[in-house]
Amino acid sequence: METWLVVSNCQTFGLANSLKLLGPRFHIDAMDIWAFRKNIEKYKKELPRYFRVVLHPQFRNLDFDFGLAQNLDFIPSINFDAYHPDICYAFSGGPIEGPMGSYHSMIVLAAYEAGLGIEATRKLFRRDVFEGCGFFARWEQERAQLLKHFSEHGLDISPSFTQWSRGDAFMYSVNHPKVHCIYDIARAFLKRLGVEPVDGELMPADNLLNGPCYPVYPEIAEAFGARGSYLFKLPNDYRLITLEQFIEFSFAVYSRLPPGSILVEGAVRARYEKVKAVVAEAA
Repeated sequence: METWLVVSNCQTFGLANSLKLLGPRFHIDAMDIWAFRKNIEKYKKELPRYFRVVLHPQFRNLDFDFGLAQNLDFIPSINFDAYHPDICYAFSGGPIEGPMGSYHSMIVLAAYEAGLGIEATRKLFRRDVFEGCGFFARWEQERAQLLKHFSEHGLDISPSFTQWSRGDAFMYSVNHPKVHCIYDIARAFLKRLGVEPVDGELMPADNLLNGPCYPVYPEIAEAFGARGSYLFKLPNDYRLITLEQFIEFSFAVYSRLPPGSILVEGAVRARYEKVKAVVAEAA
């Protein structure tokens, strides 16, 4: 029996468990990148025994010789922000943990920095503000980027994407897809290897549901034919909070930080500046 090792990000276990279901003749071990780094000395010795190592391409430049693997393959992860264009990561000396873990709302953060209160911030969650922020214009760009990313690694996921796009949102956040999407990626990968998947119509547990689940705002959901809400599912807890609570809890976190110290991730900084301008005008 071939033994494989899967090393990826937060999507590791959904991918590995999907591969197990679809390829029962393989023995598959899984290790997310954080655990891999902690055990890196161990894997310097153990990597050569794996017939195949499936690696997230983001980690190919890790200070580790993956060339020790008998066969090295790459599977990207799914990132798609069109359902959740308001999400950003924020930092003040280090990553800021808010009520939704590492996920923050650009609108809420901009409103806080503008000195707005909770009720005034709540009123910013409306269609014209989203329009001004460019929240409705993310779909085609994100779709093209996602398909290109997988295509670069020999995986054509365009038919799957078409299916994912019909009905409810297929993402819990910008980088947490629902498990059926990861399952489709695993199937496409096996087919690329020339392995006929054994599809028993069973999917693994959706472990990303344990994490934070960001809502698709109703106005955005309507544009994409999905269901929307303003209910936020907390990380590591099966509990929902309202938009008002999310704003209140976020403000409480920001108020404990030095004034003017909050920065958003570089990848969305230009978009955040646009959101700040729209918030200032709307307020």
